[in-house]
Amino acid sequence: MTNEAMHIRALQLGDRIEVKGLEREDAFSSNPLAFRTRGGGRAAADPATQPDFSAGGFGPAVVLFKSGAAVFINMTPVEEEDVIRSLGARIVEPLAERESETAQIVIRPDEDGITSPTGAIQLKAADSNRLLLVAEALAVSVALAHDERRIARAFERLEPVASSLVKRRLPPGPKAALLGQIGEALHIQQRLAERVDLDEKPDLLWDHPELERFWAKLVDEYDLPQRARAIERRLAVIRETADTITDLISTRTSHRLEWYIIALIALEIALGLWDRFTK
Repeated sequence: MTNEAMHIRALQLGDRIEVKGLEREDAFSSNPLAFRTRGGGRAAADPATQPDFSAGGFGPAVVLFKSGAAVFINMTPVEEEDVIRSLGARIVEPLAERESETAQIVIRPDEDGITSPTGAIQLKAADSNRLLLVAEALAVSVALAHDERRIARAFERLEPVASSLVKRRLPPGPKAALLGQIGEALHIQQRLAERVDLDEKPDLLWDHPELERFWAKLVDEYDLPQRARAIERRLAVIRETADTITDLISTRTSHRLEWYIIALIALEIALGLWDRFTK
């Protein structure tokens, strides 16, 4: 029985990665973009000199996702950073604090699955299709972790707002701060809308339906649908709170305008009476 082990790590680098223009003839996947690397992660700079791993084990490789995640297979942290630096400005809104997810892959010929209690991912073979599915699961996991962190921060900021609304008054502070919180909620909503729906299976499975059971195990292992639904529920709360704040601000502004109009009418009447009595 083969017990070859591999290391795989996913990092959420930014809000998204512009992969257009990085297409390569030696890529083993175009969506997501995946290619093998030399030592030091020099694949992005020198595609013509890539070694051929087809005869042996699966060598170092990188998988890039438009959602902002990069997955590194059998690469050292130094090699990973080399690849990240080579991406440069293609990382849109890079994160100062990157979300990460790591896993060990064990190659055994009996069955694809998750090895308990270690949590290692067991593959029949280190072929590109199975590794792409693992990379996809890890990429979705770090994207969800990024959204979970952002929504947690949004909830912290909205807590005093909700407390004020319970007392039937708007929270103290400038409107700009409230509008900033609304904008944050809308930005998270837009990011979730741009990401591929978890109910849609990866494109790879259309050509390889025999791997659907393995994908289901990965989805279950990382609780992807449950986490996505929890994010959607919390986002709905934020969105409803934002709508309530917007309505209250609009109502308060309308009432203020009404009082201004009443004051102007009263002033006009007073001036008219004054003019009549003085004549």
